[in-house]
Amino acid sequence: MSGRNDPTPPSANNGANPSNSAVAKCPDDPCGKDAISNVIKCCGSEIFDEAKKANGDKDPEIVFGTPSSGFDAETNISTGKITVSSRSNKCTATESVFFELANLAGKSISQKIATDASAGDLSREDYAKAKEKKEYDNVKKTHAAIDKCKEKWGCKSHTFDLDGFRPAKDFNDYYDNYLSESHKNHYRTAWDRKYKGAYDAKHPSPPKK
Repeated sequence: MSGRNDPTPPSANNGANPSNSAVAKCPDDPCGKDAISNVIKCCGSEIFDEAKKANGDKDPEIVFGTPSSGFDAETNISTGKITVSSRSNKCTATESVFFELANLAGKSISQKIATDASAGDLSREDYAKAKEKKEYDNVKKTHAAIDKCKEKWGCKSHTFDLDGFRPAKDFNDYYDNYLSESHKNHYRTAWDRKYKGAYDAKHPSPPKK
C-alpha cells in the first residue's frame, strides 16, 4: 500500500494490543475514534476474528511505527504482529488495519506459497504472482469493507489508497495494468534471497553445447 500526504497519527493508543480497553475511550461508541477500534469494535470485526483464528487463537498485535518493508503497513504472519505507519491518517490507517488483518487471516495461503517455493516449485515470477494474488483477494475484501463501513468509520468522503484498484477487471488486469513494478519487485527480490537456490537446483540450466 502506498503512502499518503498530510498524515495524522491515528490513535492516542499508538499501537497497544487491540484487546486493550484503552483503544477506545468510549466503549459504547467506538466508531470513528481511531483505526484499531474502527475495525475491531465498530464495523468489520469479523476480519479480526478470522485473523485471530489463523494466529492460533491469539489476538493479533497491532502497532504503529515505521514498517520495514517501506509500505504503509505490513504483517509478520509468524508472530501475528501488524505494523501500520504512524504517518497515516485515521482513515488510511483503518484501511491498512483491515487489509493487514485479512493478510494474517490468509496465513495458510502464505505458508503454502513458502512451502512450494522452498521445494523449488515456483519460479521468480510465479512466486511474485502467488503473493500478489493473495493480496488482490484481500484488496477486494477491503473494498467490500470500505463500502460497508466507511461512514461508520468517519471516512465517508475519504479517498482510500486501494480505491485506485477498483477498475481492475480481474487479477490479471490488476497485475498487468495497475500494480506497480516496485511492489512486484518486493516479492521478486524476496524470491532471489530465499528461494532462487532451491529453484535452480530443481531446474538446472541445460549444458551449453
